[in-house]
Amino acid sequence: MTLGNAIKLIRTARNVKQRDLASALNVSPNYLSMLEANRRVPSVTFLRKIASKLQVPAGLFLLWAEGDSSNLSKKQIDQVRELLIRIQAIYLSDVSNSRAQ
Repeated sequence: MTLGNAIKLIRTARNVKQRDLASALNVSPNYLSMLEANRRVPSVTFLRKIASKLQVPAGLFLLWAEGDSSNLSKKQIDQVRELLIRIQAIYLSDVSNSRAQ
């Protein structure tokens, strides 16, 4: 999976429309589309902004970008999305617990 694919997968798993994320990031939907299509590569700083808006750890993009997903079926992609939801729940729980302490 490429970095752009990972961004798109996480965005869609979070049910965020491309234009809404672009607006929240103060970029054009076209630019976000180019990132997701791997025609542009975001800076680390911008990748962190994307992660913040999608409420996931930035490293999650890179973890998914390391594997090859060109042969993934829709079922496998759905399983990855379910895994994202579980990872997000763990992450948000940890963030909440650290703020409470």
